[in-house]
Amino acid sequence: MNESTQNPTIPLWMDITFTVFVLAWIFITISALVAIVRTDFDRSGGKFWWCALVIAVPVLGAAVWFLFGRLPRESRVRT
Repeated sequence: MNESTQNPTIPLWMDITFTVFVLAWIFITISALVAIVRTDFDRSGGKFWWCALVIAVPVLGAAVWFLFGRLPRESRVRT
């Protein structure tokens, strides 16, 4: 192979970085969905709308859930 020709594929570091970001996105989304399903909402349809937000706006929706959607620790029921 001639050294002057360039490899048409992306560099390995870009491929690894992209893979890490995709795996982190999947983990955060699944974690948020599991946390939503495990919580008890008093409002009707609360779980549905939170799940819809997390799925429609993947990273931002999960971040909003973890920051604002969960109940405060002192109001959670211990089992």
